[in-house]
Amino acid sequence: MVEKNFDLAVLGGGPGGYVAAIRAKKLGINVAVIEKENLGGVCLNWGCIPTKALAHTSDVIEAVKKSAELGINITSPGIDFSKVMERKDKVVYMNRAGLEYNFKKNQIEIIRGEGRLASKNKIIVKGNDGSATEVNAKNIIIATGSHASSVPPFILDNEGILDNVGILSLKELPESMLVVGGGVVGCEFSSIFATLGTKVTIVELMPSILLNEDEEVSTLINKIFTKKGINIHTGVTVENVSKENSKYICKLSNGEAITVDKILVSVGRKPNSDNIGLSEAGIATDARGFIKVDEYLKTNVDNIFAIGDVIGGYQLAHVASSEGIIAVDNVLNKNKEMKYNVIPWAIFTIPEIGTVGLSKKQAEEKGFEVCTGMFPFKNSGKAVAIQENEGFIKIFTDSSTGEILGSTMIGPRASDLIHEVALAMSGEITVDQIAETVHAHPTLSEAVMEAAEDCFGLSTHKA
Repeated sequence: MVEKNFDLAVLGGGPGGYVAAIRAKKLGINVAVIEKENLGGVCLNWGCIPTKALAHTSDVIEAVKKSAELGINITSPGIDFSKVMERKDKVVYMNRAGLEYNFKKNQIEIIRGEGRLASKNKIIVKGNDGSATEVNAKNIIIATGSHASSVPPFILDNEGILDNVGILSLKELPESMLVVGGGVVGCEFSSIFATLGTKVTIVELMPSILLNEDEEVSTLINKIFTKKGINIHTGVTVENVSKENSKYICKLSNGEAITVDKILVSVGRKPNSDNIGLSEAGIATDARGFIKVDEYLKTNVDNIFAIGDVIGGYQLAHVASSEGIIAVDNVLNKNKEMKYNVIPWAIFTIPEIGTVGLSKKQAEEKGFEVCTGMFPFKNSGKAVAIQENEGFIKIFTDSSTGEILGSTMIGPRASDLIHEVALAMSGEITVDQIAETVHAHPTLSEAVMEAAEDCFGLSTHKA
């Protein structure tokens, strides 16, 4: 068995693990990453990046459909699904190759294989080639992520009943698809495949899709999805699934039956905490298998940290990356806390959704007297000019101080615009300072300024 020694070993090369490794190397720490598959984890290979490549294709299709309004005569777009997926794979490959080059340039060692903790300072790696490596490290960061889980009555096989990996590996565009779960993942894939031409049905247990978003956001995306031809069933479950030839017959709790070609299960993820030696290292988990950490991302074992999906909480790539940076700082005894009060997130439906901080309801539950500034994109000159004027921006503030408590927006480039509010919150800038900041015209970002102005009843273009 080969023996290797490092100051820091990172178990998992996803968006938490690889960011932690790069930051550690730049800070002079001798670090290695243990990864059994490709660098980038679910996000780069089977999540964020490939889905956004497909979402871009959907955006282009929508633009082509509107082209006649611009005086551009294009016949109805034909979809070559094999080329759509080929481009998606190319985007993933290019990003992965760039990451591999970054590791090579920074001289970060990648140990390929499946790692298992043998003690608080030792990881045994079974190589993909059958070899074995003993990795000894003064400190360890666990960043093993999570995986989709089967939920009754579905058994994932990634042939007809799919998770995020299976749906991104399709060779042919399905004529029909049932999406189980109307959360972020379910809504993103529903938006993409409906635009590509698949007949999509969403089944959601809760009273509405995107239940955790602002009520008006959820209502608007429901209206837009319905207009697109997506059938939405809320407050129901799938009680039984049977296969007849190549079709799946799904019986719903409301008595209806739906026949589809494919089923996407987009509810429930489990932490990758089994079979990685947590008990051997004495690391505590909760009842669901998520690793317990403190505000410094340290486990109950003093030299072992954990980050990303494996600790639960916000299961977002950018949160894992931020946690990776904080964990590395704490390896260096900087005692930095991970703060979650300003975490922006985006949903890449058409139109996009962006959110940060508290909703109005959450703020009121915390005792704030909330002022809501709102500006609709239908009153934005730029949004009208680019044919994307559905949606709005809301900013929630403390009425007495002007402190920005949160924001939600649905509309063009919401995934980018939300960061103006996030930066303001992070810098403790009050809403009047956004309102008084001159914004270039005509831009979508003016809508943020006008939403801020509306907190004082002073929005110029709000009808």
